[in-house]
Amino acid sequence: MPAIPPVILKKLYVKGSLRAEGEGFVFSLQNSIAPGVIQGFKGLTVDGKAVPLERVSIVQPEGTVVPAGAISEQNPVLFPLGATVTLRVSGVPLGSGNHQLGIRVVVKDVGPLEIPVADTV
Repeated sequence: MPAIPPVILKKLYVKGSLRAEGEGFVFSLQNSIAPGVIQGFKGLTVDGKAVPLERVSIVQPEGTVVPAGAISEQNPVLFPLGATVTLRVSGVPLGSGNHQLGIRVVVKDVGPLEIPVADTV
């Protein structure tokens, strides 16, 4: 199973996209590596604390919103090269300052990945 180094995965994050929104926050990922198919969204941590999956959704480039918990082999999310997706987290306030995020997904033909993100609100 191929592994993608964290230094490469960090490049998926759109720097400066982390911002508070309503009672939660949003941030974006842009695929600059290779076309991918996300077959599972396994978790999101914020500053080391797990965020319940039911609070996370993915907004695809064309505007379709997919709850993170609904992503599976039977209901994958395409992540074409050059595409940008926005992750929206509701009900989890994010204060100003530095934050560390960890996004865990399963990608077809690659397997499980953890995407590290560090940014400031």
